[in-house]
Amino acid sequence: MSRSLSVDVLIVGGGPVGLLTAYQLAQAGCSVHIVDKESKFTITQYGRANALYSRSAEFLDQLGLVDDIMQQCYIVRQSYTYGENGERIVPGRVWNFVENIEDTRFDFGIMLRQQFIEKSIRIRLEDAGVELHCPCECVNIEKADEPDADGNYVTATLRDMTTGEEYTVKSAYLVGADGGRSFVRRHLGVEFEGDTTQDKWIRVDGKVKTDLPTPRDYVSIQSANHGNILWAPLDHGVTRIGFVYNEEQELRCNGNLTEEVVVREAVAAMKPFHVEFESVDWWTLYVIGQRVASTYQPHSHIILVGDACHTHSSGAAQGLNTGIHDAVNIGWKLALVVKGKAKTALLETYSTERRAAAQRLIAFDRRISTLMGNKWPEGMDKDSYEDINAALADLFDEASGYNTGLKISYEPNLVNVVPITDYTSICVGARAPDVGLFKPGVVQPIRLQSATPNCACFYLVTFTGDPRMTLPQLSAVSITLNSAEPFNFVFSPDTVKLVTIVSADPKLSVEEGLGVPAFGTVYMDDKRRAHSRYGINLRYGALLVLRPDGHLGFAAELSVAGLEAVKAYLSKFLISDGDSSKAP
Repeated sequence: MSRSLSVDVLIVGGGPVGLLTAYQLAQAGCSVHIVDKESKFTITQYGRANALYSRSAEFLDQLGLVDDIMQQCYIVRQSYTYGENGERIVPGRVWNFVENIEDTRFDFGIMLRQQFIEKSIRIRLEDAGVELHCPCECVNIEKADEPDADGNYVTATLRDMTTGEEYTVKSAYLVGADGGRSFVRRHLGVEFEGDTTQDKWIRVDGKVKTDLPTPRDYVSIQSANHGNILWAPLDHGVTRIGFVYNEEQELRCNGNLTEEVVVREAVAAMKPFHVEFESVDWWTLYVIGQRVASTYQPHSHIILVGDACHTHSSGAAQGLNTGIHDAVNIGWKLALVVKGKAKTALLETYSTERRAAAQRLIAFDRRISTLMGNKWPEGMDKDSYEDINAALADLFDEASGYNTGLKISYEPNLVNVVPITDYTSICVGARAPDVGLFKPGVVQPIRLQSATPNCACFYLVTFTGDPRMTLPQLSAVSITLNSAEPFNFVFSPDTVKLVTIVSADPKLSVEEGLGVPAFGTVYMDDKRRAHSRYGINLRYGALLVLRPDGHLGFAAELSVAGLEAVKAYLSKFLISDGDSSKAP
């Protein structure tokens, strides 16, 4: 008789997106079983995704994972553009957005190949008590509309690909993180909307010798025969070269693409610069497809993430970043629901938020991948640009905030509620800016993102304004939050945490600066830069609710009435401590 397991969440797919989802759930105390059909522990080729940008780095930082990655990566801060004859083009084009990143401490590109990213997260996942089982494939999924006696809605049959043994895993939820050819998506009959183009690209990683003047910076080379060539410095002294694989190249090798041919074409693409490969770590040929799943939640208890629900080219290096955004978005939501702290309706916001983001990315990717292949996208006004590379540069400039992830925001929904009055200049659904603060008394600097780590909890952040002007409001709020039945008694203290940002000298003690008994963890904003960045009126202050992923969810006035408004907002999707029900 085959063995059977029962867990809170089964994750099919052990790439970076699946691992990151599993890590968040494990950190929140959920039981997790994660599998992947590849033998992840014996892979010797290190290619695939390789670039992390600012918002992804912030997400990983708030989960306590970025330092491990930073120890291994290569940092890119500069970019250069060269013409077909090797002449430098100024100002630079395409990758120059990495030089202009602002409003984050991660103002650079992080280059680390997927194999190393996966290993870094996997080690931390093992520390949390969860092991990746591989090679192991999912061969069947049965879903139910009602739970069994243990609260499970999904039964999956898994096969150990080493022993051939099959076993079943029953779970409350199943997450499909199994890539572009997702078994989970196909088994459930989810349409993969979009198309596959005839365009083909080559990517090759290796150690090289070159006379390129800037070999350890991002480089874009404008080639008539090989499209817009990517030169990217990677970790461990490796370089990636990417270029178009066209019909002329295919004829030259009679359709028989080998490592030798790939190296030869890469060398030809880089002319007039000389390139000599000392070794090849990895290479691939892929056909560009832009597709998005018709739904990210094909069943109330089955969810798709990463490439399982969207695919596109690697032209803007957004695949891994988009997957990380998916994982972080669903991670805290699923953790809160599984632990009985949130209503299941919260999960629906994952699909609406992330599917819209993928559709925007794909619309951008259709144009960028076409331009990189030296072709004009349908409907683009050619006469508005000097040449095709100028159009590509303009498109990258337009999308710079999306490439870094810092400008990605979500529309109003259950968890993003726009207040009647503008209490802050930050839009609900947008990223909450990271600002510098000080610990009181000791005057130690700390970033807001460091003070609000992602542990699947919301943060009620009180901006005091000028305490000399807001003292009556602060006093009333302090009394309410410090009463016998404080605000966060309604919700568990590990679900809603309190942070107070005081416009005062950091040398002062908490109560000296605040003027009333403290509530929550207090930080000082001595130069009022945090208040200014958030557009907080010093005469009135404000109450802001930050989601676990650092997006602004709600804002209210600094008052007891404001606290009631916050409570009403949270009650729409969180389950109070006094409510024994686990579903809406």
